[in-house]
Amino acid sequence: MKKLAALLAAVPATALAHPGHYAETAGHTHWLALGAMGLAGLVTAVAVVRRARSIRRARKDVRAETR
Repeated sequence: MKKLAALLAAVPATALAHPGHYAETAGHTHWLALGAMGLAGLVTAVAVVRRARSIRRARKDVRAETR
């Protein structure tokens, strides 16, 4: 039980470190982590826009069929 308590006490400290520190551990700078997060954000934004367009087109098709 003491080992579990020690493990749980250590976990939040790791979770609070920002991603740049993990990149430094690997021998890279914060720029690499920042670039990776930026790329992930861009990919997400593109996916959201494509999904919104797809939904709009589907709604437009349904409206056209009901007329």
